[in-house]
Amino acid sequence: MSDRPNPPVSSIGMPIEWEYADDCDFAAEDLEELKELERLAQTILPQWNLKVNESKTEYVHFYLASKNDRYSQNQPLVNNEPWRSSKSLGSLLCTEKDIISRCNMAEIAFRKFQKVWLMGKKISLDRKLKLYEAQVVSVLMYNSNSWAPTKAALNKLDVTHRRHLRTILNIKWPRGMIRNITLYKRCNVEKLSDRVNTYRWRMLGHVLRSDENTAAQQSLSFAVEADSHFSGRVGRSCRETDAICSIC
Repeated sequence: MSDRPNPPVSSIGMPIEWEYADDCDFAAEDLEELKELERLAQTILPQWNLKVNESKTEYVHFYLASKNDRYSQNQPLVNNEPWRSSKSLGSLLCTEKDIISRCNMAEIAFRKFQKVWLMGKKISLDRKLKLYEAQVVSVLMYNSNSWAPTKAALNKLDVTHRRHLRTILNIKWPRGMIRNITLYKRCNVEKLSDRVNTYRWRMLGHVLRSDENTAAQQSLSFAVEADSHFSGRVGRSCRETDAICSIC
């Protein structure tokens, strides 16, 4: 791999590799190039006592389907491309699908403490909310600083959050009703959608302050340049790309 560019970007400015702990991701516009890279990795990495886990190595094809693209069952492929269900570092690559998944996992985590939420004044509200923040909100907000959510997706997040808070306060419809603003004030919390926006701005600040050779800076530059060359939705897709995720 000595002939690979440093920093690792392609001729069009697209980042072609990034790592986190023992996870390595590589990107290219040619699938054969990635397959050759995997063969090289299997030969070179053992020199550092590392091994490519082939069962966890995944090829992902990134693209935006057109309105006419359909599955074999004649179902539309738009907004349902296979890559949207792929995971990287515990998160789905599609923000909307990841938020839905997070809400489902948070619901499971919330139900594990159902007896705690229903114990009334035996446990103070402050203690319940601390437990909820640690065990449930942490699941909901995992990796939220890298999301690119729509308003509809953020609304699903807020709806799930408010439903949990009402349960903790033992407020049930139709006997008990409370305005959303009053609910947040009573629990002394803010909307999760507002927290997501804060986290995203913080992450952008970290990226802008990072070295220009980091994968984050390179990705940001590539996205801005790709978006400036196209108009409308096409620019947001950047380019049709294949990626390999190798877990060593």
